[in-house]
Amino acid sequence: LLAKLMASEDLHVEYSSNASTAMFDTENRVLTVPIFKEHMSIDTTDLMLGHEVGHALFTPQGEIVEVLKKGGLYKNFVNIVEDARIEKMIQSKFPGLRPIFKNAYNELMDKNFFGTQGEDINSYNFIDRLNLHFKAGIRAGVEFNDEEMTYVKRMENLRSWDEVISLSDDLYEYCKAKDEDKDESDSPSDSNDSNDDTDD
Repeated sequence: LLAKLMASEDLHVEYSSNASTAMFDTENRVLTVPIFKEHMSIDTTDLMLGHEVGHALFTPQGEIVEVLKKGGLYKNFVNIVEDARIEKMIQSKFPGLRPIFKNAYNELMDKNFFGTQGEDINSYNFIDRLNLHFKAGIRAGVEFNDEEMTYVKRMENLRSWDEVISLSDDLYEYCKAKDEDKDESDSPSDSNDSNDDTDD
């Protein structure tokens, strides 16, 4: 009910024990919430709902079809960039979500949801470091060089879907030039997805 009210549409919401994270199918308007074996707080549940409602409100329907034509790896780039945009926008639309997002990402870090404990985060590919930085914030301890900071600033200031695609294109080419365009299925960039055929 909360998700439907926030999205201002009659979304289909389902809970699944097979889902590893929350997902939103932008084409069929289905929001999937995972059932975790380990207890998660209300804040974390609200984070996942709020995040996916952000996709429902702000990710244009139909556009993911064009993204998928360029392949799954490219879609991951778009997904990560779009996540940063919609999380900022949903917290602006519903300011009460701001402390909830902060508390929930702290909990997810504590529970090693992103699989980063004991890992050297700053050895990760650039796109994965961006994902962690924009989700977990300063606590993640991600470092960027001067060249990378130009992309960080662009990601901070995203407004439109066209800007998401432009930045995703540039990041994809940048990472390819750095030989960082390998598909890593266990990458933390897979976490907290809005999906489809349409990922978060």
